[in-house]
Order: sequence, then structure tokens, then C-alpha cells
Amino acid sequence: MAQRYQVPAVKRAFEIIELLATRDAGAGISEIRRALQLPLSSVAAIVYTLTDLGFFERDERTSRYRLSVKLFGIARRALDRMDLVGRCRDLLQEMVRVTKLTGHLAVLRGMESMYLDRVQSDGLVQFQSFVGMRWPLYISAVGKALLAFQPKPEQKRILRGLTLTRVTPYTITSKRQFQRQLDEIRRKGFSWEVNEGEVGVGCVAAPVFDHRRQAVAAVSLTGTSHQIKRAKIPQLGLLVQRFARLMSARFGHTA
Repeated sequence: MAQRYQVPAVKRAFEIIELLATRDAGAGISEIRRALQLPLSSVAAIVYTLTDLGFFERDERTSRYRLSVKLFGIARRALDRMDLVGRCRDLLQEMVRVTKLTGHLAVLRGMESMYLDRVQSDGLVQFQSFVGMRWPLYISAVGKALLAFQPKPEQKRILRGLTLTRVTPYTITSKRQFQRQLDEIRRKGFSWEVNEGEVGVGCVAAPVFDHRRQAVAAVSLTGTSHQIKRAKIPQLGLLVQRFARLMSARFGHTA
């Protein structure tokens, strides 16, 4: 395999991060330079930059640098994401096996939903979705489920920042209408969309809660608009909701 080009400054930054991860008391710039055999100017520039960005903390008394809480927070979120996928995977697979539809597990990321996991059905219809794929909250069933079950102040904050752009002729572009649908989703316990994000595609989703009763993810079934007809949404919604409750129980949520 051909050698990929590596950006030296990025490589050095991560070498410094890895070094500080082994030093509970932190390290000064000269100590980092000696340990990694790097130019002093490069070490200083990288350390100062990462400190300004909040990834390193400087002890004013000793002038030693340590990894910051911000960096640990990023690692914690990555671990939480892996934990979500690991705990939900077998139930997602079972839901797909039962329905012959494609399953997704998604989380809230800003004004979008993002797929953390995907299980493809073995049917003839295949969807080009992928882990890491993002959808605007208002045109995806997972996005609607995640938004509908946010605490009201957070929901209102997100709604204020949303721009409801028409993607298909079926997209909801009125915030008042969208709010009414979110209220209905919250009452029913599951969400849906047919042709709103992509003509010919439908989706039904339900929230996954943790022990604090917070919606940490949403699980969904995706199919063609023929497979997910509006008349079938209540039946599919209850099925997805049942699997979402099983997933929620694994995070300590009790109904």
C-alpha cells in the first residue's frame, strides 16, 4: 500500500497529547522537547495553540501542562457512542430480521441527526445510508423523535435555530405545523416521515432513554413508501417503540 502523506504538525500534536496522557503531573515545554526529540519552537507553538483552544491546562505555579477536562470530554463522548452501539446492536438486528426493513440508530448532533449504527435488510431494496450520515432534524424520523423528546427549553432553543427548507414537495416548512407534529409525536411515543426527506422513502422511529429519562438516541426502520405506507405507520410505530423500550432498559430507564 502506498505511504499516505502525514501533516508533521498534526502528527507532533498527537505525540504530545499521548505523552501528556502518561504524565499525571504534566510536563513543561523543555521536558516535552527532550522526551520527543522535537524542535523547541515546534513544541512551544503546538502547546500554546492547544492551550488557547482549551485542550491543555497550564499550571501557573510550575509552568507544566496537562490534558484538560475538554479533551477528556471528547473521549467520554466517543466511549458513550461505542456504548450505545454495543448495547443496542443485537436488538437492532432483531428488529430488522422481524420487519425486513433497514434499521438505524441515531443521535442528536446540533441541528441534525447522525447515524451511529446501521443494519441493512436482506431484501431486494437497498438504501445508501451509512454510519456518520446526517439528516436535518425536521425531515428525518430519528431527528423528529430526538427533538420531540428533548426538554421543552432545549426543544425551543433548537427550533429557533432551525430553517425549514423545502427538500421535497412533502417537506414540512411551517414551524407552527412542525411544532404540532412534535407534540403529537410526544403523545404517541414514536415519529414518522414519508417522502419528506427523499421521495419514495419512509421511516418510523422512537426515542431511546437513559436512566435520567433523557432521550440519548433514536432507533428507526426505513423502507420504501410502498413498504411504509401511512396506514402502516401506527403498527410499525408501536413495534419500533417496543424495541426502543428494550434498548432503554439497558441504560437503566424504567417506564
